[in-house]
Amino acid sequence: MLNTCKNMACTRERQVYQLWIDIQDQIGDATQWPHTIRRLFWTRNINHWERILLCTFCWVNGLNPVVFEEWWRLIGLCRDRAAENHMAALFRLFEGGRNYTLYAFNMAMNRYEYLDGRPRRYVHRSMRQ
Repeated sequence: MLNTCKNMACTRERQVYQLWIDIQDQIGDATQWPHTIRRLFWTRNINHWERILLCTFCWVNGLNPVVFEEWWRLIGLCRDRAAENHMAALFRLFEGGRNYTLYAFNMAMNRYEYLDGRPRRYVHRSMRQ
């Protein structure tokens, strides 16, 4: 017999599971993500810099901002409305094409990229001038 539950907790768990699967379908298997990013996806009440890291990772990997907004509301990544507004504003700024020095790991290309898609080249400290 199939065990079905009709309470809110079970429904929320299903929503979280389905959304997590959808996010992995768009970005790639979460076991291949940078450890810090994978941890932040499940952390509640993230701080300012962590919001920037997550939004940059999502933008570089092409995650739909609407899907990510559903995720942060469902999980509770933001502690208040101001933090949610900050994350939404970051995506608007990224979309506007502002030239930031932010970069993240692109899962499909297997390299670090800036927001505009340019690869980030690392130069070892001993080679810098």
